Amino acid sequence: MRDGNLVGLWDSSLYDYGVMESSWVCLRPDGTGWSAWANAGGATTSRLRWSCPGDGEIELRYVWTAEGRFAPGAPPFLAEVDDEGPDDTVVRTRFRVGPDTPPLSASPVTCLHVAEGIEHCHQFALVTRDVEDGPHV
Repeated sequence: MRDGNLVGLWDSSLYDYGVMESSWVCLRPDGTGWSAWANAGGATTSRLRWSCPGDGEIELRYVWTAEGRFAPGAPPFLAEVDDEGPDDTVVRTRFRVGPDTPPLSASPVTCLHVAEGIEHCHQFALVTRDVEDGPHV
């Protein structure tokens, strides 16, 4: 089971005021997706599968992760891979999607709030719902 409100590319940067790192999570309608995290020292990017085992709950099952140096941009992509391989991490957390005004935003945006961190973050702003095209990682 999946919640269509979660579909999209989510970015933590509007909430990252004063923090030197950002995170992204992309959830596709077919239950696949990816997540990424970057700071000045490098980046990680992961492929995942997602579902909603209960109302207001999301489960991310990671299948592959890579780390290395990234090319600039948002979200970043790995320009050099230092390490990669299978990943069996599972993140299960409560979530809420709704309007919020992040510190770096002049007006409300659609936000994803999670109880347990995804890629070290608990709050993400929606970038786009159009995420059906090819993989990021």
